[in-house]
Amino acid sequence: MSLILIASAKGAPGASTTALAMAGVWPRQSLLAELDPLGSDLVYRQVAPNGDVLDPNKGMFSLALAARGVLAPDVVREHTQHLPGEQQVLLGLSRPEQGAAWGEHWDKLGRVLAAPGTTDVIADIGRLYPGAPTSALLRHASLILLVSRTGAEDLAHVRARAATVHQQMSVGGRRGAPIGVLLVAPLRKKAQAVDTAARVLAGGGTPAQVAGVVAFDPDAAEQLAGRRRGRTHKTQLVGSVRGIVADLESRFGLGRTVEAVPGREDLEGALR
Repeated sequence: MSLILIASAKGAPGASTTALAMAGVWPRQSLLAELDPLGSDLVYRQVAPNGDVLDPNKGMFSLALAARGVLAPDVVREHTQHLPGEQQVLLGLSRPEQGAAWGEHWDKLGRVLAAPGTTDVIADIGRLYPGAPTSALLRHASLILLVSRTGAEDLAHVRARAATVHQQMSVGGRRGAPIGVLLVAPLRKKAQAVDTAARVLAGGGTPAQVAGVVAFDPDAAEQLAGRRRGRTHKTQLVGSVRGIVADLESRFGLGRTVEAVPGREDLEGALR
């Protein structure tokens, strides 16, 4: 399976929304994993296929005990739940204090999520900062995507974080996963945003490259978050993410010959 890590360098630029949208339009079976050590959002915003609330105690919290023993893909699957449309989800921790239970097991989790199989993992790891426990996941990733707004300060932070991530993955001469930057911007300003970000990244000597533009679409983001009802599959946000996913597969070699999920219809049926 491919393990795609989605993170932010600073603030809340839309990494969680991007991860949710990406999992929903992924062309193969996918698992959306909430691995932000600061806590879960989906448990408060989404529901189970039957309309019931999601179980806050089933996910990373319940998996922590299992992680002390032999951790395998089948074990992880036992702690997942489903959103409408049968999207698999591994709910995150309820509060930051629970993150301590994972301790040194983050590396083990990364190894299991990246193990060969038919399910690709889209992991929202929250803010990636120096010393973040989720840094242990980097070495197992197939691709790392940093989500950023397009302000000068935002691009400076993402450039610095990309350089640090590259350095962390290169210890011991290893070749780490490619690093892409997803820009959140109005589509009418897409060309300008890509050009500016590319120049900033190149100026810092980082190997990160612009991987696409996620449409700034507040209404669609509210719908994806479960705060508003509405069809999402034709929104600019989902359309832009669908295009990014298609490009990621060819650009970074993520595509594999795996049968598509039967009956999967973007996000219209998968999310509220």
